[in-house]
Amino acid sequence: MNTGTDKDMGISGGVSGWAVQAGSVRGGVHLHPPSSPVPVPRQLPPVPASFAGRETEITELDRLLSPDGRRRGPGLVVLVGPGGVGKSALAVRWLQGAADRFPDGQLVADLCAFGDGPPAGPGDVLAGFLRALGIPSGDLPAALAEQVALYRSLTAGKAIAILADDAGSAAQVRPLLPASPHSVVIVTSRWRLGGLALDGAQVVDVDPLDTPGALRLLSRTVGEARVTTELPAARALAELCGGLPIALCVAAGRLSTRPRWPIARMVRSLSDERQRLAALAVADSAVVQAGFDASCAELGPATARVYRLLGLHPGRDLSAAAAAALLALPRAEAEDRLEELVEASLLMDAAPDHYRFHDLARLHARQWAERAETGADREAAERRMVGWYLDHAVAADHVVLPARPHIGPRYARVLDCAPRFGGARPALDWLERELGNLCAIVDLAADRRWWDEAWQLCEALWGLLVFRRHRGPWVRTHERGIDAARQAGNPRAEARLRVQLGYAHLSTGQPERARPFFAGALGLARATGDRAMEATALEHLGLACRASGEAASAMRCFTDALAIAEALGQPRAAALHLRRLGEALCDQGRDREALPAYERAAALALEVGDTVLHARALTRLGAARGRLGDREPAVDVLHRVIAVLGEHGADHYRAEALEALADVHDRAGDTAGTRTLLRQALATYEFSGGRDAERVRSRLSALGESSPAPTE
Repeated sequence: MNTGTDKDMGISGGVSGWAVQAGSVRGGVHLHPPSSPVPVPRQLPPVPASFAGRETEITELDRLLSPDGRRRGPGLVVLVGPGGVGKSALAVRWLQGAADRFPDGQLVADLCAFGDGPPAGPGDVLAGFLRALGIPSGDLPAALAEQVALYRSLTAGKAIAILADDAGSAAQVRPLLPASPHSVVIVTSRWRLGGLALDGAQVVDVDPLDTPGALRLLSRTVGEARVTTELPAARALAELCGGLPIALCVAAGRLSTRPRWPIARMVRSLSDERQRLAALAVADSAVVQAGFDASCAELGPATARVYRLLGLHPGRDLSAAAAAALLALPRAEAEDRLEELVEASLLMDAAPDHYRFHDLARLHARQWAERAETGADREAAERRMVGWYLDHAVAADHVVLPARPHIGPRYARVLDCAPRFGGARPALDWLERELGNLCAIVDLAADRRWWDEAWQLCEALWGLLVFRRHRGPWVRTHERGIDAARQAGNPRAEARLRVQLGYAHLSTGQPERARPFFAGALGLARATGDRAMEATALEHLGLACRASGEAASAMRCFTDALAIAEALGQPRAAALHLRRLGEALCDQGRDREALPAYERAAALALEVGDTVLHARALTRLGAARGRLGDREPAVDVLHRVIAVLGEHGADHYRAEALEALADVHDRAGDTAGTRTLLRQALATYEFSGGRDAERVRSRLSALGESSPAPTE
């Protein structure tokens, strides 16, 4: 201890431990120990051991939160996504990776917006932050405004990272924003928190993990060797969990404690949709379901009912117009409700005007609908939805194939209303865009025993399937459609769908598999006296014979079909059968004899206004003339055909014309032109696969070109 007057004694230099400097002293002398320095707060938890993937999101955070000398406030990002998608883990991973940028500390607040208890108030959170920054509890201001002012004074000029986890509103977050442009704030929320845009917030959507990321997560929990050994089952498990990290962790956690279980066993336990959410539970706590329940608890009654009813939709996404039909709401109101669900991260933007459920959210919504909606209300919603898709598919198909005789009462209804599509290509594009939904609607209608709707949907898909060759959906829908037509007691519809399904098999080079469908259709047509259908079945039996090398039988079938069409006065059908006759003649090397059949087929198609049928007859005519050495007329007609078929979106038929034109160039010795045309044709053929793509690859290989490998 040092004592003395201030005139003759002082303290200079560094002092440690106890020190007193005084002049005259009256009263007691109180000695206080030196205060300890305030530790820099490092509140971030460790990165979860199972964290995997998210390279894209991390790169985006790097970009959005990079140091910026022009920024006046802190860098602010809102990570948005459904519960359990891994928002918090992503935030921690980025903040830990950038720890050296924040020497003044890292603060974490759990705002509990979707927890079991009440949300955390800004005052409580700020009090914790202030204590972490060195303010004693006894010195904390009581008023929120004073807490905010003190907090901003303490953080001015500092480089601090803030994680505001599980926020429910902008009001919860705004008081926590530090005053320094050197700081960053990452907010996680199931809501988009649009109010924070005024504070410069950028939104990053956190989607479910892709398959590689999901597999890496599984590997880190159950072991890489186990995942590698059972890779197909691991992929199936990732798909069943919808890429949702919390679901994947639950499933992987169960597997890790049961090392003798094959992954396939977990896949089997999750395969039942009705039990999947319950199966994703830990210690009797259905954590995945609880997360969705918490999000739904924040919805208003009207929006909650929209969420439930949307769960009845069987497809992977839906448009606002389809949702409005399902919900029986005006479109504008339906769009408002959909946006509320997007804001709540219960629905995702899939594409312009299209929305998508996370797979597990869809299951949750459907199960909630089954509990909360009456059977009559659910059926009414599903019928509205099926009717909407059927009407639109019929309208599109009618635009694609206006001259084709259609069956089914829905087509008569379409003729009485304004067309919904501006041409064949937009109509085909809509059908292609909605194909997944239309297949799911066929299944739904068949499951509900709405037989007429099920088979009519198949009929409405014909233009798309034959023009764009989606063979998997073609077979799947028509197998159900044939059964539906049979159950509906409609032999004409059954025969038609049998022909169409047989043609799917024929187009993949399986004439023997196709033949029974054509024979069955012929039997039904003759039993019911349906002469037009008899001709169609004969035509397709002829195609099967032709594919099997039975030239004479094919000619008889086509000749008999043509005779029926001419007797019935059906010029469009006659054009089809004439073209088939010409093709059979060309198979036998009788190209010149085929020319009149092709010319007459083209004329009849033009007479009935069927542009695509006319173009297909001209394709065959041009190919035959090319083989006969009439190069200029062949090139001219094929160029015109290619343009017409492109305008109408008949991509497969356009590829056929490109291949025919390549043949003409090949005969003229133009190898470069041949290659170019074959590559163009292959680009279309590869889309649908099958023997056409294989044939063109072989031709390119023979021309010395290494063609691309087939796509999966």
